[in-house]
Amino acid sequence: MIVRHGQALCNVDRTIEGRSTCRGLSELGRRQTAFLAQRLEREQFKADTIFTSPIRRAMETAHALSEFLSAPVVVDSDLEEVRPGEAEGMTWDQYFAFYGMTEGWQPSVPFAPGAEAWTQFSARIASAIDRIAGEHPDETTLIVAHGGVVDASVFYFFGLNPLLQPPIDFETANTSITEWERRSFTRYADPARHNEPEAGIHRWRLVRYNDAAHLLP
Repeated sequence: MIVRHGQALCNVDRTIEGRSTCRGLSELGRRQTAFLAQRLEREQFKADTIFTSPIRRAMETAHALSEFLSAPVVVDSDLEEVRPGEAEGMTWDQYFAFYGMTEGWQPSVPFAPGAEAWTQFSARIASAIDRIAGEHPDETTLIVAHGGVVDASVFYFFGLNPLLQPPIDFETANTSITEWERRSFTRYADPARHNEPEAGIHRWRLVRYNDAAHLLP
């Protein structure tokens, strides 16, 4: 399961904030996180481990959820949002004015000097998800991260080309739930006899996307 962090101060004032500049959650973001925690408790959701991005807004969300779920929190630097490089700390207006860029699909262009491009970011997230799933094959894991991480998971599991603009739009709500289920199948060298099994086959199923029902009035 992947959860986007609660509303952050940078979401309110449209500031680009990474690991060194993030000011954390807004008051609304803390309330959203509490609503989500209460919902997960009502649903009796159990997580073996909570993995979080090292950026403050995600870490605050993860630690608040861990109090309800009684699960350990592990900080994983590979779950960061797109690393913004020299744009960190700018407002979005300053960013577009300074770099002369407009919003659009430029997947192989770094976000700013010293930053990641979408292709680099999506590869990092795919690798992190594979690693976490491989190291915890029989566990229920909760990842607390960012909207971009949710987007990248959809690209990865649906096999979308990161160089092409997708035919769908993403607008992941704060504290929304996106749940993926990993299923394993056994393939046999001779299916009729079910003799020596070959390597298992793993497939992913999207259970729910952008589920923010806990924020409804």
